Amino acid sequence: MEEHAIVIADPSGVIRFWSDGAETAFGHAAEDAVGQTLDLIVPAEHREAHWIGFRRAIASGTASVEGQAIPFPGRRADGEIVVRPGRLTLVRRPDGQAIAAMVVFDTRAAA
Repeated sequence: MEEHAIVIADPSGVIRFWSDGAETAFGHAAEDAVGQTLDLIVPAEHREAHWIGFRRAIASGTASVEGQAIPFPGRRADGEIVVRPGRLTLVRRPDGQAIAAMVVFDTRAAA
């Protein structure tokens, strides 16, 4: 099993990169995940807060949790809710504008 799952989303929250580890961790093949919004893996009860924080981070180019190992709840393809530690990184242009959000999940550890 891959040690990390990497998911990258554009400023609209559309998944643009889905690693082999993400396939294993979340149960969706890359060809099914890429092009979908992050709602694919964000549990319904967390979506409102997720999108508020996501939009704020993209607009400001900063996120208070960036770089910290924090627990991320995720919904697998089979509906199971899993919590995995992950680190958020905003991908920025030289002027500081966020152009993507990336989370690297540690698939070896439970949060």
